[in-house]
Amino acid sequence: MRWLEQRLPLHNADDQTADWIAKARTPESRARIRRWSRVETIGVLVALGGLAALFIAPIVTLALAIWSAIAGIDRTDVYWWLWGVAISVSTLGAIIMTVGSRRRLYSCFADGHVSTGRVDRVIEKPAVGDDQAWYDLRVSAELPGGVVLRRRLYRDGNDPRRRIGEPIRFRHNTLDSDDLHDALFDGWPGGTKDGR
Repeated sequence: MRWLEQRLPLHNADDQTADWIAKARTPESRARIRRWSRVETIGVLVALGGLAALFIAPIVTLALAIWSAIAGIDRTDVYWWLWGVAISVSTLGAIIMTVGSRRRLYSCFADGHVSTGRVDRVIEKPAVGDDQAWYDLRVSAELPGGVVLRRRLYRDGNDPRRRIGEPIRFRHNTLDSDDLHDALFDGWPGGTKDGR
């Protein structure tokens, strides 16, 4: 029974989630983070089940084709159902995982501070294969009392290098000046939240 209690993390977001739950200020936020983390985990499980079905589908298709030829049965609808279910389950898992991940991330910063800083540096991470290029933004914000926050924000889409030196709004949970990954993009001052 003890091995059930020692749960292995399904994906690395579990470690982040535990850290964010500890930083959440209200019970409602902690519950919301847990809920969306479970949704994300369910999405991962469904997607893995769909990928397993996609892996097994060619073998089952071949076996059904041989059996149909021997038995003299011509039922092509079985193949459509087999492949349709495998593709649908994989797609559904990916959608659930994506929505759960995004909502978990937003929930983690719901109680956070909102600061306006400046884009100090933009590092382009070039596209690899079919992936598009993404950007590592180094931002800083000076808080009252002389504390300077340094954060990293990851963005894709339009090239943000034109924004170097411009203001940027972000959410963060701690006031630790060098907790680089404690940040969520919250838009550009002036109201635009393109590509959030």
